[in-house]
Amino acid sequence: MDSTSIVRVGGACALLGVAAGLVGSAVGAVHGLGGQEIPLGNSAELLSLTRNQGPYLVREWFFLLYAIFAVGEGVGLYYLTRPAGSLALWALVAYSVGIVIGIVQDAALVALVQQFPSEYAGADETTRLALGPLARTLSSLIGVQQSVANALLGIGIALYAVAILRTGVVSRWFGAFGFASAAASVSFAIVTAFALASFRTGVEHAFGLVVVWDAWAGIVMLRSQ
Repeated sequence: MDSTSIVRVGGACALLGVAAGLVGSAVGAVHGLGGQEIPLGNSAELLSLTRNQGPYLVREWFFLLYAIFAVGEGVGLYYLTRPAGSLALWALVAYSVGIVIGIVQDAALVALVQQFPSEYAGADETTRLALGPLARTLSSLIGVQQSVANALLGIGIALYAVAILRTGVVSRWFGAFGFASAAASVSFAIVTAFALASFRTGVEHAFGLVVVWDAWAGIVMLRSQ
């Protein structure tokens, strides 16, 4: 497979990932699941998760697909920006490591949502008291993964943006927009890392810039010559 074909496959992966992410978000909106977090903070939230296990599970599967397709997008962007030399390689490394961590995090969420609510619903009160702290610990671990993944993803996007601006291989407007996307991703990482709940909704909305970047990247790569 030549470079042009790899770039175009990357573009197709980007658009498929965007589609999966949008479907997941739509499932969350239709069922009123709130933001991207899984409710694990207290017994009321755990009961809510138990009642809405099916929609949460569907949503998390689509979010996992989004992350998986992003692997192909990152490779496509690397081949697109290879004229930038080592800069493109570092962009691929940061982006790919971030995405792999994100895949692990999303897979852990799928497993958690698939198993934990049933265990909690069938447990007696004493067991539920023990499961509560466990759920919060798992939530914290997943949050750390999410923070690291989004930080590296933002760095990777920023490096790809610099590579595009240096080489002019595609529209420099696309490259410039990459900095806004990178800032949104890093902001999400910071808010998650420091548990800044009051900013959570804002950065989740801002993360839409990353989705726009993915869609734009898909179109750019599919049209690449």
